[in-house]
Amino acid sequence: MTRVSVGVVTVTFNSSSVLDDFLASLWAQEGVNVRLYSVDNDSQDSTVDRLTEESCHHPATVIANDANFGVAVGNNQGIEAALADGCDWVLLLNNDTMFSPTFIADLVRVANHRGLDIVSPLIEATEPPGSNWYSDGVIQPFKAMKTTHLGMGDPLLPASHPEVVAVDYASTCALLVRPVVFETVGLMDPIYFVYGDDVDFCIRAKRAGYHYTVTSSAVLTHKASSLTGEFTGAFASHWITRNWVVVARRHCSPLQLFVGSVYMAMWVVGRLVFRRESLSVTRRRINAVREGWRLDLRPEPPRLSITKVQVRTTKGEP
Repeated sequence: MTRVSVGVVTVTFNSSSVLDDFLASLWAQEGVNVRLYSVDNDSQDSTVDRLTEESCHHPATVIANDANFGVAVGNNQGIEAALADGCDWVLLLNNDTMFSPTFIADLVRVANHRGLDIVSPLIEATEPPGSNWYSDGVIQPFKAMKTTHLGMGDPLLPASHPEVVAVDYASTCALLVRPVVFETVGLMDPIYFVYGDDVDFCIRAKRAGYHYTVTSSAVLTHKASSLTGEFTGAFASHWITRNWVVVARRHCSPLQLFVGSVYMAMWVVGRLVFRRESLSVTRRRINAVREGWRLDLRPEPPRLSITKVQVRTTKGEP
């Protein structure tokens, strides 16, 4: 019996500090054929060298960009490469993660058995150990399409969760997607660069009739913020706030956008008033809001087009 093939797409940027656990977990996978599609956004550390070395011994494709094109573009490059190779599934996966040897096979088994198209695992955080980073999520239209991970920070107890449950939102930290979804919905929108692209894709996929699900049969450990920094840091606070505006502009109705804009303003000011953030962070968020409103949103998200993948690759054979 032919094993299912899964293209694991991960985007790297100065990721050498987290690759050991990720690669050890990946090459230990049982029950499925996995091929890694690693898209590097011009890392200045040893990331590309390490991945290229791995490709000499494992089934891996290394796509080395000569500039930082962002997570959305990187995921698109990896998705197209995986589908060009005929992978049965695409698994979008952060590289600051660890997982068991049956993790991918468990995701595929549940998806095939239940006839699912988009599946997320339960995701455990490392701070504090054993806590819930993701088990369920919602998108709130009247809060400018703000997303919330329900139960985040609580103890993660897989046995207390049903095997499969429908959810409103799941991130691309770890997301198994059937190729037909990309063929129907299109790819990630490059305008987001980082953060928000998964929210945008989720909204588009659901509008196209696809359902998001979470299974307790697969659990992932995520070293959250190990690469992108803390929520109030310069990088995260800018891109999260800017792209919050972009998602709202893309997908809110006029009433939702009005109410959501008021909520967003109160949220930004409230974090300063209640001393959850400094004045410098608040100024950064205000500038990010302005940038989000000024962006030209007329370009549509790209459609799947295998021939558009024009990158330098290094391939290893199983």
